[in-house]
Amino acid sequence: MSSTRDSANSGADGTAFGQALTLGGLTVRLAGPKDMPALGRLRARAFRGDDQAYDLDEQDSRAWHLWLGQSTQADCPGAAAEPLATARLTLHTARASLLAGYCAQSYDLCALSALPGPVLEVGRVCLDPRIEADMPRRADLFRLLWAGTARLVLRHQVQRLVGCASFATTDPRSCLPALKVLAARHIGPARLRPAKKAAETFDLPAPGADITMEGLQALPPLLRAYLAWGGWVSDHLVIDRDLATSHVFTCVEVATMPDARKRVLARMADGGGAGPLGQAAIAGTGRG
Repeated sequence: MSSTRDSANSGADGTAFGQALTLGGLTVRLAGPKDMPALGRLRARAFRGDDQAYDLDEQDSRAWHLWLGQSTQADCPGAAAEPLATARLTLHTARASLLAGYCAQSYDLCALSALPGPVLEVGRVCLDPRIEADMPRRADLFRLLWAGTARLVLRHQVQRLVGCASFATTDPRSCLPALKVLAARHIGPARLRPAKKAAETFDLPAPGADITMEGLQALPPLLRAYLAWGGWVSDHLVIDRDLATSHVFTCVEVATMPDARKRVLARMADGGGAGPLGQAAIAGTGRG
């Protein structure tokens, strides 16, 4: 298997991803270098509310990037191909690579990094906020996003997905009902979940609190999707002042995913319907 950097740079000829996937006039493909300015503007618009800035960092050169947009623009060069959604996906095939990734800046991943097998780190997931009210299009974009992720998971024999799932607040107390759901059902095993590393953290509540419909509905869409895949979370949040969010670490073990989800994963990777995996992430802001 190629290195993370080599894999990231193979998007132009499609060897890492294969043919583009389409749904309802929308397409997902791997982005190339000429797409990055447009993706940076989209990320700045979604994460920072700034149409003029670029949200790009040193992690981008190590990663694949999904470009999602109108099929009529999918083959346009560079800036002419306006994206409607994107995600950054970094393949880690060695412990040192995972420990140099984005999540490891905020979480101590030493225990998790000792496990064998490739890890796919998912980040900078966002949809263009200008289509916030267009729920059918948002639904199709989420289905395609997960289809593209599924394609990479199966194509590169990924053993686990990791990432940070964000709440749109720097005051975690404002989302306590959702945090109670995580504490009661979804905290990861003690031997694997990350230790604290960031300067500002917030512990999840003690398990045993009542789970409410308010709490279930308050789970961010990206986090809901991870949990639908059988994922687990850290026992604390990290407060991110830069992006004005609070996030939890998430991990999905592909081998222990529910069988029904695995079948959907395979269908998605082949370009079939996204089913409940896409549905799990339809509502909300589409940030993660």
